[in-house]
Amino acid sequence: MPFGSWWQGLQRKLSRRSPELRLSHRNLYILPSRFGGLWLLTAAVLYWLGINSRSNSAVLLAFLMAAVMLLSMFLTHLNLQGLTLRVLPQQPCLAGEATTYSIETDSLFPRPSLKWRWLSGDAPSQQCLHLAQGRQRLDLIWQAPQRGVRLPGRLLLHTTAPLGLFRCWCYWEPPTPIFVAPAPRQGPVQRLNSTCKDGPTPGQRRALAGSDNFQDLKPWRPEEGLGRIDWKALARGRSWMTKSFASETPMELWLAAATDLPQETALEHLCHQVSQELTAGGTVGLLLPDGRQLPSRRGPEHLQSCLRALAEVPSWP
Repeated sequence: MPFGSWWQGLQRKLSRRSPELRLSHRNLYILPSRFGGLWLLTAAVLYWLGINSRSNSAVLLAFLMAAVMLLSMFLTHLNLQGLTLRVLPQQPCLAGEATTYSIETDSLFPRPSLKWRWLSGDAPSQQCLHLAQGRQRLDLIWQAPQRGVRLPGRLLLHTTAPLGLFRCWCYWEPPTPIFVAPAPRQGPVQRLNSTCKDGPTPGQRRALAGSDNFQDLKPWRPEEGLGRIDWKALARGRSWMTKSFASETPMELWLAAATDLPQETALEHLCHQVSQELTAGGTVGLLLPDGRQLPSRRGPEHLQSCLRALAEVPSWP
C-alpha cells in the first residue's frame, strides 16, 4: 500500500465528525517536533559526555534540558485541551472564489499560536490565530470548489506553543455543508412576467413579458431576446432599442435558465441575472430546471435563498 493512501486512511481514523467537538485526551495527539528531537538528542549527548568525562555540570545541564522538555509536553497539550469547537450556520458562496467557513470556539483561557489548515487538495495555506478567553467566532479561509452542496473536508488544528519542543494536533470533520452557487457570468436567460403568485403557467412561460400597451423605449440587452426590438427604428439607422409595455395588472418578474445552453453555463447566466436584479432592489421569482419555484420576493434574504437553490440543482446526465 502506498504511503500516501496509508496516511490518509490513518487521518480518517483519527478524525472526529460532529457539529461540536471538545478537545481532550481522547482526540488529541502529541509527539516531539523536529526541534524537540534535536533538543532531546543534545541532552543525551551532554549526558554521555558528562558521564565519560566525570563532569557534573554537563550531567546537570542534560537533566535540566530533559526537565524542560517534559514540562513543555504538558504545556503544549494544555494549549489545546479543553477547547470547544462548534459549527455556525454557513452562508452560500460562489464557485471558484475564496470564502470562509465559520466556527465558534469556547475557551476558559487565552490560547496562543493555534494553526488551522484544511487538508483538501486545493485548500489555502494555513492560518495562525490567537484565541481569546471566552467565545470567539472564527472565519477560516476555504476555497470553494465547483457548484453544489459541498462539505469542507478535514480540518487540522495543531500547535507547538509555548516552546516548540512538541507538536500537539487533532483532526475534525465539520458535517455542516456549504452551498456553492454557480460563478456569475453574463449571458442570456428567460425573462417571464406573470400575474400569478404561484409562478407562470406553461402558456405564460412561452409568452413574452408585458402587454399590448406601448409605454416607452429602452436600450436593448442581449438577455431580453429579439422579440421586442424596435425594428423600424433600427432600419432608420438608430441604435438597438426594445419596446416596453405597461400592463393594467401588476406583473411579477420570473427568471429561468436558458434551455439551449449547457446546464452549468445556463445556471451561471441565471445566477448573474438574479444577483443583478435583487441587488438593484427588484422583485424576482426563480424557476429552476428541476421544477422547483421560489416565490417572487426581494431583499438580501431572498438572494441567499436563490443562491442556495441554484447550488442544490442536480447535475443533468
